Amino acid sequence: MIENMAKLSFSHLEYHHAINLDIKDRRILSELDLNARQSNSQIAKKAKLSKNIVNYRLNRLEKAGIIKGYNTLFDYSKLGYFLIRVYLDFYELDPVKEEELIQYLKNESTTGHVFRTIGNWDLVVSFYVKNVREFWVIWSRFLEKFRRIILEYNTNIVTKEILFSKAYFLKDEIEDEAHKKNLFNKRWVRGYAVAEDVDDTDLKMVEMLTEDGRAPIGKLAKAVKLNSMSVIYRLKQLIAKGIILGYRFDANIEKIGYARFMVDLELEDTSVAGSLVEYCQNHPHIVSTVESISDNNDFEFDIETEGFNTFLEIIDDMKRRFPGKIRNYKYVRVLENIKNKY
Repeated sequence: MIENMAKLSFSHLEYHHAINLDIKDRRILSELDLNARQSNSQIAKKAKLSKNIVNYRLNRLEKAGIIKGYNTLFDYSKLGYFLIRVYLDFYELDPVKEEELIQYLKNESTTGHVFRTIGNWDLVVSFYVKNVREFWVIWSRFLEKFRRIILEYNTNIVTKEILFSKAYFLKDEIEDEAHKKNLFNKRWVRGYAVAEDVDDTDLKMVEMLTEDGRAPIGKLAKAVKLNSMSVIYRLKQLIAKGIILGYRFDANIEKIGYARFMVDLELEDTSVAGSLVEYCQNHPHIVSTVESISDNNDFEFDIETEGFNTFLEIIDDMKRRFPGKIRNYKYVRVLENIKNKY
């Protein structure tokens, strides 16, 4: 059955007008992926480029749409939220109503991500809510409007997310072993912590950094009516409490010929989950893993790679590394990132 899950071809969806990145671009993007808030001077030093080159190329990458913006990674659980991910499959009989549904979810204040997909599901949506009752109210209201066009849906309560660096930017160019080790060891973990105390000023800063992970200290200070030193202190406290995990850039990977695949595994032996996380962290194209409470999967991970054939090669390699441990898998390919906001 595993083989049959891959029968749907995405060849007609491959990107033929990808922008080629040279090694200088890749070094800059890799540094932004690890810490988007560092200065251009710091990026230049680490990427072994001049500051002028970094300034010029950053501007070019932004204008080309490869860099869509800059994000701050928060541990939502430390702000008292938890994440519920919902997968939707449509009857595909009413395209107008489907678009209305998508806009509804995009405008819903509790949604963080809305992905249009192809494969086993048509849409993947992330909700950030305070408790299960809040989600039930939101979801019930949603179903009242759109249940008739939904063939099937699956709800996952996420208990832990691990995000990895986009090591594929430099996977073939890294010569320094220390740099390579740092690149593959970098990870951000969230979703399972106890809420920390924050005040309205902290939340205002969080809101602004959600919009722009590179927002200047002066801009933050003006918005919260504090001096720069007070803002710097508060930022350090948010980091120390584990609320702020890091800063990354929002990449339009389709522009560089890549695609994102979201994969759900059904395991024959769930004790291999820890080894699967280690495998994922050491693979340059796997960018996250998800632990969740779900009816029909045991392990989730996301891949960013060049096309469908490369995706299948990764799945085949995983099956070889874990013989007899993977019973089945399902996947979707992300066609459009409609909403990306924490």
